[in-house]
Amino acid sequence: MKIFKNISLQKFNTFGIKVFAQELIIFEESKETQDYFQQNDLPQTRMIIGGGSNLLFTKDYSGSLYKMGNKGMDVIDQRSSHIWVKVAAGEDWDSVVSWAVENGYGGIENLSHIPGTIGAAAVQNIGAYGVEFQDVFQSLEAIQLSNGENTNFYLGEMSYEYRNSKFKTSLKNQFIITSVIIKLSRFPMLKLDYGQIKEEALKLSGKSLPDISDIRKAVIHIRQSKLPDPKEIGNAGSFFKNPIVDSKTFDVLQQKYPDIAYYKLEDSQYKLAAAWLIEYSGLKGIHKGKAGIHPQHALILTNNGNATGKEILHLSQFVQSQVKKDFNIELSPEVLIV
Repeated sequence: MKIFKNISLQKFNTFGIKVFAQELIIFEESKETQDYFQQNDLPQTRMIIGGGSNLLFTKDYSGSLYKMGNKGMDVIDQRSSHIWVKVAAGEDWDSVVSWAVENGYGGIENLSHIPGTIGAAAVQNIGAYGVEFQDVFQSLEAIQLSNGENTNFYLGEMSYEYRNSKFKTSLKNQFIITSVIIKLSRFPMLKLDYGQIKEEALKLSGKSLPDISDIRKAVIHIRQSKLPDPKEIGNAGSFFKNPIVDSKTFDVLQQKYPDIAYYKLEDSQYKLAAAWLIEYSGLKGIHKGKAGIHPQHALILTNNGNATGKEILHLSQFVQSQVKKDFNIELSPEVLIV
């Protein structure tokens, strides 16, 4: 366990915002985490963080931040069609994807090159190219901050929705996740019907039928071509969620904007591409102070050089107001604003 006082959070958030936290505690194993919360009173202001790739700090944090830094993966069960893998919550998500693909286990290859930890992936229900984390999630272990008790949560208890879970709502900052169990397939079923993934996989592989390693390469190539590296330009990936509308709203929009980008969901719902809405509003590549919208991807808000969190927040609010004005669509942040 590492305890830091009055620590800069610049390297703990991918926007690279220069703010300070009153306290940051990084736990390196489950037992010490449990002991700590059994023996210490909770501060009134507290928050659990992962890799910092989904955070926007708008001011110094006058409380305690908790972070799991534990590592490790273990195959805990194997059957003819699937394997079950227990992963430490602090493990880098893309390292898990890389391991799975290298070993021929399918189910998460479409989620390649997404920053953050697996603990945060479980909270956020990360998703990309037609796949969501909930598709492979089985259970997790978490420690209750108020008493140090260890609790298991299973798929049916997570209240998973698009980019949402119980750990972002009713259980927010009440439990710290220590490990996650995912179920992977020995006979992968490829998900190729979203965006450019099929075209890119076929082009890069030169095969008529790509495999999961080709899918991973395609996803990485697409993401690297569109998304700036946070080490070079501060950002948190997609800043807004793709809005979901009913068929009546969609029909009206499509009639007015025939080329509107969308993905058809079940139950007569449609997921609109927030990037398309922002770009059509003429906002792609704009700057306000030291904050901007990336010229290659309208969903990416960037820190172009010592921007404050408030500058980025104000830019995001401007984007929301313009999209609302142009389309009567509300954009909701995917990023947690603190």
